[in-house]
Amino acid sequence: MLRVIVTGGATNIGRAISEAFLARDANVVVGQPDATAAASLIEQYGERVSALEFDAGDAKQCRRFVDQAAARLGGVDILVNNAAITGAAALAKLESLAAEDFERVMQVNLGGPIFCSQAAVPHLREAEGAVIVHISSVNAYKPQPGALVYAATKAALTSLTQSMGRELAADGIRVVAVAPGDIQVDTSEASAQQMADAGLDSGIEAQTPLGRGEPNDIAETVAFLCSPQAKFVTGSTWVVDGGLLA
Repeated sequence: MLRVIVTGGATNIGRAISEAFLARDANVVVGQPDATAAASLIEQYGERVSALEFDAGDAKQCRRFVDQAAARLGGVDILVNNAAITGAAALAKLESLAAEDFERVMQVNLGGPIFCSQAAVPHLREAEGAVIVHISSVNAYKPQPGALVYAATKAALTSLTQSMGRELAADGIRVVAVAPGDIQVDTSEASAQQMADAGLDSGIEAQTPLGRGEPNDIAETVAFLCSPQAKFVTGSTWVVDGGLLA
């Protein structure tokens, strides 16, 4: 039975990822700033899923969370680094960017994947077919107006995936990333309104040939990349954007 950790795994794309693995008979631990966000997930799947509170922007909490999750699962096969600051909280133009906002987005969106992965590697070395997945964004390739730091962190995940893929190959650990395009989530409308209020328009939905995607489109890609069918894939970022970059 697969043992899976998903940061931010109780909401939106993260929840879809958790459910994709649960549908494949995995046991899942999700990490959230507020563990009560996982209440409905736990109610639906029972003891096969549990939640732990942690702040992805705190390196010490990343290690504690991963070690506690590994203890609950009896090891780790897959780590999905999904937690990130997105939407209105990630909006900032260069001229108005505050140092504390820069540091927070960097700590969560880039530091979180780094330090959760660092904590997971000793556990993953003991697994067969271990995989680390970073959830990036199409903004790594087509930056969203007014969110330069967010886009920079997602672009950095592409490089991180390449570096980690090479470094961890000798340990039998694959490292991949998935870059979603425009995905309909619970906060999509609110985020769009907040962007409009700030005089910004991402233009992504209007430019996407296949229109807006669903969280499950990302979840199924993640599940495939973690399967034996993708055993020769590492160090690469898979763009799932409905043709936006075509």
